[in-house]
Amino acid sequence: SLKMLLFAILFLLVLGITAEPKEASPQWVNVCGSSYLFSEYAETWYDAVENCKPYGGHIVQIDDLTENFCLLKFAHSQKMTEAWWWHSGNDIDNEGVFIQADGEYVQFQPLWQDLHGTEPNGGTEQNCLLVRLDESTLSGRWADNPCLEESRYICER
Repeated sequence: SLKMLLFAILFLLVLGITAEPKEASPQWVNVCGSSYLFSEYAETWYDAVENCKPYGGHIVQIDDLTENFCLLKFAHSQKMTEAWWWHSGNDIDNEGVFIQADGEYVQFQPLWQDLHGTEPNGGTEQNCLLVRLDESTLSGRWADNPCLEESRYICER
């Protein structure tokens, strides 16, 4: 019986030493009527789109101002300090015609970061959209940016 106990202890020690460390699973949050993952790293818009797929999701599709402000309120409650986050809105295929993750048009007029009415202003050089989630005077506003620049992103499922 003492042999069995020693064997069990030795087995557990060996198992603990040789076990591969588990990668932390992403932390999805259920808010605003959906499930979201706020990235920890900055990626290009294209990489962000691809990074959401293995989790059965897509880059966040902000469907209306209610969802926009709900995400903003959640970010504030979590004391998030990162300013700009990629979302699915883009005009890659047709300049000025903004579509979402589901291929449908953006169905509302977002609040743009430029208070003088010149945003979106990047032309064909800036085709991917960001939402600002920090606590600045531009909170909740959108901007267009080059798709190959890196920013944090939000996945949705």
